[in-house]
Amino acid sequence: MGYRNSFYSTQGVVDDSGATSFMKLNRSSSSTNFYKKLTLSDACSSRSVVSLRCVECGAHPTATHNRIVGGTAATQGQWPWQVSLHFQGVHLCGGSIITPRWILTAAHCVATIHLRNAQNWMVFAGILRQSLMIHKEGIPVEKVIPHPSYNSKTKNNDIALLKLQTPLAFNDSVKPVCLPNPGLGLDPNQQSWISGWGATYFRGKTSEELNSASVPLIENSRCNSKLLYHNLITPEMICAGFLQGRVDACQGDSGGPLVTDKNGIWWLIGDTSWGYGCADTFRPGVYANVTVFMDWLSRQMRVNS
Repeated sequence: MGYRNSFYSTQGVVDDSGATSFMKLNRSSSSTNFYKKLTLSDACSSRSVVSLRCVECGAHPTATHNRIVGGTAATQGQWPWQVSLHFQGVHLCGGSIITPRWILTAAHCVATIHLRNAQNWMVFAGILRQSLMIHKEGIPVEKVIPHPSYNSKTKNNDIALLKLQTPLAFNDSVKPVCLPNPGLGLDPNQQSWISGWGATYFRGKTSEELNSASVPLIENSRCNSKLLYHNLITPEMICAGFLQGRVDACQGDSGGPLVTDKNGIWWLIGDTSWGYGCADTFRPGVYANVTVFMDWLSRQMRVNS
């Protein structure tokens, strides 16, 4: 799945959890890709389950408060996977730590030839205030990999990877978030969180401090209604926010994480992509749907390792 022998832990466990959703290995599948042999099942007849974690990720933040528009200042270690991506010394986008060498962000952050120049990027992790990053040593970027099918007009496939020149040193303030499992079940109104240094109002300036806010997911069928985005939402996108506005990502939050807590582990389900205005009525935020890009992500990390 892209991690070779570097997985964090694996163990056989007896299923006594009462779970009703499993990933089942299809042994008759002709695919050589292990990921593609997994199918969702509502039963486990053997009652024997393998638990696998590729990296130690998604550790619970120290606190979860309710600037992102309508949010509040984050605390140290609250969102340890959040990074600030500086282009030629200026914060341009957010990103998420997924391994010591890999950052996930939005393709539109690196869409032009000029923006794809890895030498112009610096990554800052574990720092809450932009002013403090001026005096700190960032991690230079080795490689910029936007999704090859990114569409700048529709914002479809808005996902990218940055490979760091040197690995991040993990600590209480710098940790990876978990990439979603193939069968990660999300409720229609799943409570999720966004974070970033984006503007606190439409066309405002980059925020000095990292902010975060809680937003519920909105089903694509509802987000595609005439009242909202009228069929602009593809399966590669996911909507989150409030129909009455008030809370939303904004300029400068692009590429940053949309995360959710499932069973005490934080999963990266989206990266901030687009929207009309900031926190406007009937205009929730739109995010790249990370769950549909797992094949592409694992392949890129494998071939560029």
